[in-house]
Amino acid sequence: MKKIFISLMIVSGLLFTSCEADTDNVSKVTAYANMTMHGDALVVLTQGDTYTEAGVEAEANGKALPVKIDGSVDTSKPTVYKIKYSATNSDGFPAYLTRTIVVLSNKPSTIDLTGTFFRNGNPNVVTKLGDRKYSCDNATGYNVPADLLKMEFYNIDDKQVYAPYNPSASESGISAESNIGTITDKNNWKWVIYASAVFGTADRIFKR
Repeated sequence: MKKIFISLMIVSGLLFTSCEADTDNVSKVTAYANMTMHGDALVVLTQGDTYTEAGVEAEANGKALPVKIDGSVDTSKPTVYKIKYSATNSDGFPAYLTRTIVVLSNKPSTIDLTGTFFRNGNPNVVTKLGDRKYSCDNATGYNVPADLLKMEFYNIDDKQVYAPYNPSASESGISAESNIGTITDKNNWKWVIYASAVFGTADRIFKR
């Protein structure tokens, strides 16, 4: 910010001004960290598999930055794991990336979620893509066609259900991801959907 000091002097009816500039605290341009993830942002494993960390690189203004890694994966326990990466530039501004690892049970599923489920009378058609992988056409049980969320999801272990992040889940361009939801039985399951627009974070309960 420039500080301007103005002095006035009147001589014979004439006005004189002088300026003195102080350039302390002038703003400057910062080069934010650019982060590159090696491998996939979504990794799906079967219980007992080995997880290999592919890593992330970071740089700012052509100079490499150290990357901090938070999180771990235990492939003996089926669930969803998040590995978070961060890097900070020389001016203290951070950048972040996240990798999601889904560990599926190694036992054949005993619960088939194929079919049509309803929430508040609104249908959600579920299609089976594999033993534990599905897709659905209305992940929130909503009733506005352009905002219906089409997502792939996993029956992790017949108790947990999870839909990975989808950057464009609806015709209107909404991005979304679920929490680790709950499967009660083949006719009942629920989750929370975290979306970029429209939806809140209430439980979305589906019944056949």
